[in-house]
Amino acid sequence: MKENLPIIIVHTGDSFYLEPALRQARKFNPNNHIYLISDESTDHYDFVEHISITDYMSSAEQFKEAYVHMSINPYNYELFCIQRWFVILEFAQKYKLSHFLCLDSDVLLYCQVDEVYEKWFEYDLTICLAQGPQYTLFSRESLEKFCDYIYSHYTKDDKKVELNEWHQHRGISDMTFFNYYTQLSNVRVFDTAQVVDGTYFDCSFKIPQGFEMQGRLKKIYWRDGLPYGKEVATGNLIRFNALHFQGGVKHKLNRYIYRDLPLMQRCWRNILWVFNPKRLKSRVNELKKIVGSRQMFVYFIQKRILWRNENEQSK
Repeated sequence: MKENLPIIIVHTGDSFYLEPALRQARKFNPNNHIYLISDESTDHYDFVEHISITDYMSSAEQFKEAYVHMSINPYNYELFCIQRWFVILEFAQKYKLSHFLCLDSDVLLYCQVDEVYEKWFEYDLTICLAQGPQYTLFSRESLEKFCDYIYSHYTKDDKKVELNEWHQHRGISDMTFFNYYTQLSNVRVFDTAQVVDGTYFDCSFKIPQGFEMQGRLKKIYWRDGLPYGKEVATGNLIRFNALHFQGGVKHKLNRYIYRDLPLMQRCWRNILWVFNPKRLKSRVNELKKIVGSRQMFVYFIQKRILWRNENEQSK
């Protein structure tokens, strides 16, 4: 009997958006293993399989010794974003997982992953919009090669030179490695940011990707409880397999998870969401991160100006 595709999420801390993301993944994939590799703070969701992250940190800690920070994001944040791939690899190696879907913890799934990803097993990995790992399918062997690729750029002299060249043009993150790795001629990659069988993976809710926008976010048309976007070029409605609530958009996630509830219940849930202590603390920490870093503050202002100009042009 064929096994269902395992879903793996690596996340530490019981963030305000984690539970909705986990419940959404379970809702559309009732028979799949959903592994939450995390710390003790999240060991209370009985509808997923909690895995202690400390049991799979050996190679991640080894990578930490070689890591050089080259990003405007905080050190610990960027380091962990890269370390998670080493964590997943150790887990996959221990349990001899053949293929597995790696999810970011801020996405809402609206598809049965076996049906969608089975046709892409022939590839080494999937990516979203050239460098996004929000919903990445890996085989164990391909993840081994990818982790070796990352590690070599911090340990081998010729690769260190290449890494520094990249850094002249951009900050270094795991997305940087995905971007360059998937351009190698011997890597078979499928980009899910394209219409396949009338469906599409949202790279980021705040990036148009050719779809109609409503303010700063993609405009969603709901059909039978499923989200659709309208292609600007064709006017066609395309079903989203998943939505990615990147960055500050996480705070608007309640608009989508409570929409089917009765009015009074929906209002009450939204009030609880707005005043959720974990959410408020997250918002304060985000502001501190922006104000505390000159580069982050300048980047934030530039993004706001860019959005305002784009919004004015669209009117």
